[in-house]
Amino acid sequence: MGKDRLLAAVRAAQNGHDIAYNVLIKHLKGAMFDIHRRKVSSRITADDWYADGLEILLRCVQRFDTIQPRAKFSTYFMTALSNHATDLIRSYYTAKSEFEKQMISDTNDVAETVIDCGTDTYNPEQLVVLREMLNTTLVAKTPEFRQTVLQLLGAESGAMPGTTRRFEQMQYRLKKAIQQAISS
Repeated sequence: MGKDRLLAAVRAAQNGHDIAYNVLIKHLKGAMFDIHRRKVSSRITADDWYADGLEILLRCVQRFDTIQPRAKFSTYFMTALSNHATDLIRSYYTAKSEFEKQMISDTNDVAETVIDCGTDTYNPEQLVVLREMLNTTLVAKTPEFRQTVLQLLGAESGAMPGTTRRFEQMQYRLKKAIQQAISS
């Protein structure tokens, strides 16, 4: 681990010197906005993110071990800030899914199944309707659609152009849902 240039400023801030926070902000502000741009710019304004970043900076200064640091302060702070961004994204999706459940559901009972999206495989009528829908859908007949479905199911290993981590996460969730549907 190289020399931590911010260690003296962190020690000064822990000892109550307010000017030390100005030094820390000066050195870490760019990285704060870099995380904002990369992770949460579509969910939170830059001003609100800056305010959250300052709160996290205060907590990090209080908790950072200046005697035997395991990492540079900038790394410690950026990890905490990145974790906060991840938490914001997770809470957004949780709140979004709860809102969607409430909007779709006719009852306020959360324990009930909100919507039945599956096909009853024991009902021949529903299977015929499903097959008919797939046969009449023009996009389902294209080779691109076939390749995409095979890749999503993991039956074909060819990489799609622009494959990202989100695609891999979607593929994982799809496989898990299929596995649960088969096993139940």
